Amino acid sequence: MSHQSLLRYANIAMVVFLLLSVGALSIAYLQESAVSLQTTVFMHITLVISAALFKLAYVVRLIAQDKLGQQLV
Repeated sequence: MSHQSLLRYANIAMVVFLLLSVGALSIAYLQESAVSLQTTVFMHITLVISAALFKLAYVVRLIAQDKLGQQLV
């Protein structure tokens, strides 16, 4: 896999995990009275996992940028 495609996939993964985190956050905290306890617990777990995966995707993005010689931001 080329470093350019790795960068593209890492960017896409960051967007996906960000959206998943926001969705889990809204269900877990804003709509907790409208969903069951099991769903609320699942959303809290999803929030932790999606945040960790977002951070992992960011690290992969940094690695790809470093290999491409881009400035790390």
